[in-house]
Amino acid sequence: MEPVRVVLTAVHVLAAIAWLGGMIFHIAVLDPVFRKNEVSVQSAFLLALMEQRFRKLVGTSIVLLAGSGFAKAYLLLGSFSGLWTTTAGRYILLKIGLTGAMLVIFAVCPKTKSCSPIPGVCDIASEALLSGGKEGTIRERSKGFLPKIALALGVAAMVTAVWLRG
Repeated sequence: MEPVRVVLTAVHVLAAIAWLGGMIFHIAVLDPVFRKNEVSVQSAFLLALMEQRFRKLVGTSIVLLAGSGFAKAYLLLGSFSGLWTTTAGRYILLKIGLTGAMLVIFAVCPKTKSCSPIPGVCDIASEALLSGGKEGTIRERSKGFLPKIALALGVAAMVTAVWLRG
């Protein structure tokens, strides 16, 4: 494999790992622990900071995935018409569709709007958290299913990538 392809593949895989790995940690560890336990103001503040950093990581990952994916597709197919005329191109289109669906979910998911299914994180500056009120907080509103769907789409995109490279 030539050096450019190796670097592009490494960037692409690491960006996907950062995004999906963070989602797995959040869904499997943070959300369950903090949904089942009371969260202090300090904990909610730290969690809000963690989610803010994760959003930056996701944003960077998206840029790296798009840039490296664009270049990898062109190097693999030789032209963008190959997206529609080759099997490899159709797998790439499937990956783009799955990743696009993930982006739509993140656009509507509360986490992208400084929100979280973890109680108190969204209400860190509100009177409700400071007064101990739970009414209308994210714990009551959030079902937490959109991040799980996004994760499933990401895993499907990874499986598609493995299938493509055979």
